[in-house]
Amino acid sequence: MRQIHVLLAEDNRGDVLLVSEALLAHNIPHQLQIAANGAEAMDFVTRMGQPGESPCPDILLLDLNLPRIDGHEVLREFRRHPACAATPVIILSSSDRPADRETVRALGVTRYFKKPTKFDDFMKLGAIVKEAIEETERPA
Repeated sequence: MRQIHVLLAEDNRGDVLLVSEALLAHNIPHQLQIAANGAEAMDFVTRMGQPGESPCPDILLLDLNLPRIDGHEVLREFRRHPACAATPVIILSSSDRPADRETVRALGVTRYFKKPTKFDDFMKLGAIVKEAIEETERPA
């Protein structure tokens, strides 16, 4: 697998570490860029692809409950960017509310990962990321 560029929008430092561990546990070569709140994520999205800035990431891992600007708004802006229309997006959320799932499904998320309480269950995120990336790389 080639090295992938991962944008992680997550304000919980513990969850950032768990995501990093999950990617390593599944041998996913990656460059992890972290936005610690919704404003940082939105800033990244508005700048991506411009000269001297990062391109659209290979995958977006997005917490819905971000401070400053919520994940729903970040996702809407991300999907508006022409280079990111088909980019896999995995929602990471402690919420399992049907309304949250429906809202993000309408915005084209690839997967919805409810943050588990057990370490081993959180490590399954790596397999989900690997699968999402492999799906985008398959010839049509």
